[in-house]
Amino acid sequence: MGSWFLLVLVIIVSTSYQGAFSCPQRCTCHFSSKTTEVVCPDASLTHFPSESLPGNTTSLTIQYTNLKNISTHELRATPLLQELHLPGNGLSSLPAEMLKGLPHLHTIDLTGNQLRDLPPLVFYHAPLLNLVLKDNLLTSASADWLPSNSNLTWLDLSGNRLIKAPFALLQNLGLLETLHLSQNLLEELPADSFQSLPALERLHLDENKLQALDAKAFSCNTNLTHLFLQKNKLKSLPATIFHGLDRLQYLDLSENRLQFVAPGTLGLSISWVELSLNPWHCDSKMEYLWKMLNKKSVQSEPTCATPEMLKDRAIATLTRKELGLED
Repeated sequence: MGSWFLLVLVIIVSTSYQGAFSCPQRCTCHFSSKTTEVVCPDASLTHFPSESLPGNTTSLTIQYTNLKNISTHELRATPLLQELHLPGNGLSSLPAEMLKGLPHLHTIDLTGNQLRDLPPLVFYHAPLLNLVLKDNLLTSASADWLPSNSNLTWLDLSGNRLIKAPFALLQNLGLLETLHLSQNLLEELPADSFQSLPALERLHLDENKLQALDAKAFSCNTNLTHLFLQKNKLKSLPATIFHGLDRLQYLDLSENRLQFVAPGTLGLSISWVELSLNPWHCDSKMEYLWKMLNKKSVQSEPTCATPEMLKDRAIATLTRKELGLED
């Protein structure tokens, strides 16, 4: 009687977990007591690997394949999913309410697809913390992608075709800590551009087309610790633009068109300022920057572009006489 009962129990348990330890073709699966990770890196994959996909999958990666479509129904078969990584595929659209039925999903990565536009409610229904849309073809970002009470802390929209910062979408992201907008087509930043992001710590604006910044562009972002503005077209900076950013530790202004900075522009709290590859004009207007470079122990070493007699000289090594300053 006991052995018969044990046999029935084994059959019931094995039936209940049917598929829990299976693995789709062209994929690799890693099982542990708490997680099931599925990775599908085969370029010959053209469809979502529904067959044999473990129902208890917690992390699914389909990368650099020929996957061109994905459906809400397919994703709903993995209700325990926490991370979804889909980089380097051929996705040109996503279904509305894509994440419905995924109550544990906190990370989705859609890097390097062909996304031009996204439907309303596309990222509703899941408690997302990290959303990566890097290297797609997006020209705008809509407020209705995410709910108004979004818990998102990381948003990456770099490498797209945004002409303006996605202010409407950002209104929903009061908990956002990291924002990537680099490698877009941004030309300006109005006053209080990121006023809806009081928790923002890292802001990436590098490799855009910014020519000028409003003096109050970052005035509401007092928690900023890292600000990346390199590889833009900035010719000057408002003297007060970084005032009030008392937590700012790292500032990158390299590869712009700056010739000098006004006295008081760079706060003393900043431990590293990257200033190289600007066309610095080394005359008496450089006194403030020259003094600052000599005070800070950790610094980049910007050099003079003009006048010709000082070209390529490190600014910090110049003498008062060379700068045209009185003794």
